[in-house]
Amino acid sequence: MNRAERRRLQKKAKKAKPVQSTNHAPGQQALSIEQSLNLALQHLSAGRLSQAEGIYQQILQADPSQPIAMHLLGVIAFQQENHSAGIDLITKALAIKPDYAEAHSDLGNALHELGKLDESAESYRKALAVKPDSAAAHYNLGNVLHKQGKLDEAVASYR
Repeated sequence: MNRAERRRLQKKAKKAKPVQSTNHAPGQQALSIEQSLNLALQHLSAGRLSQAEGIYQQILQADPSQPIAMHLLGVIAFQQENHSAGIDLITKALAIKPDYAEAHSDLGNALHELGKLDESAESYRKALAVKPDSAAAHYNLGNVLHKQGKLDEAVASYR
């Protein structure tokens, strides 16, 4: 996930119920879902996966159908070599929000890393159907097509 995608995720986060945290001092207000997503994204961007993971889990306790938290928890699981849980969480996020381009793209990344090139290409195409100007999805699709020996299609995707 690149910086621009992170910014878009922050903008997409909607205010909702506050997230109950055991980490705040007495008298301190609980964070909103949006604030919690932003904080978790800061941790994720800085490589503090366990802190981000804890916040995403708290968000999902408050709102079990929060697709951004579910998606990024899946990204963390995949990064921690828990591939099946990562793919499962990202897939669940997409069941909630089928037009979530970043999740389609990250699912494509996960499937690509596992060598599931056909499924990976399908995920990148779904991301591009939602967001045709995604340079990362075009590039990643081009990489998959190149590995599959579909050179003309790869060149077209890179362009």
